[in-house]
Amino acid sequence: MNRDKPKFFRTGERTLRFSFQEAISHEILSNVHSFAEMISLEWSHYIEEIVPSYHTVTVFFYTSSTLEKANIEELLIKWQQQKQMDKNKSTRLVHIPVCYEESFSIDIDRVTSINKLSKEEIIKLHTQTLYTVYMVGFLPGFPYLGALNKDICVSRLDKPRAFVPKGSVGIGGSQTGIYPIDSPGGWNIIGRTPLEIYSVNRKSPFLLKARDLLQFYPISLNDYKELEIELEKDPEAIYRFVEEL
Repeated sequence: MNRDKPKFFRTGERTLRFSFQEAISHEILSNVHSFAEMISLEWSHYIEEIVPSYHTVTVFFYTSSTLEKANIEELLIKWQQQKQMDKNKSTRLVHIPVCYEESFSIDIDRVTSINKLSKEEIIKLHTQTLYTVYMVGFLPGFPYLGALNKDICVSRLDKPRAFVPKGSVGIGGSQTGIYPIDSPGGWNIIGRTPLEIYSVNRKSPFLLKARDLLQFYPISLNDYKELEIELEKDPEAIYRFVEEL
């Protein structure tokens, strides 16, 4: 069975974007990354960078002239004829401890009020879901995670905050995410993790990558403080929270 052929259009003098169906799903995520891998092999001499997202693949060429040399139709024919491979399987499961104490969960009352649930129910629903990292962006290492249980979905804040502390765990629409650095933000903050998902003090600054699986679990304030101290002393110890599948 042939694969869906993405649409394509130029977005700049030396950039090209391929677009699959505009939706958030495992199948589309799989196609996006499989297609990006194919481009990296077929056009390795032409391209500077490939940026996959939820449903698009943006390709940056070295120059406009190298873009003109790329045979797009030939690539798309090969894509459709290529045997479908199972790219849905994730290779890592990342366990993220979260403290839902009152000082860290500054918007949880808003979430409980809108969804007519208790704080305990919100935490239970937030931690029992196995999430997929669909995309990393907005801030260095910020993961867009889905799909959030529909019973705790809530729109973003009408007025974003000027300051959200790093490690804050938030809900925005049908997704949840983690703020990797101190920054402004408009997501509903319901907890905080002591894990630095982005750190220049590690060999690999970014903890998460697209197609990782992720699960939150609750910890006490005391556990939070102990982990914070431990990871400050040994930033590489964070990888004990990563499970290879």
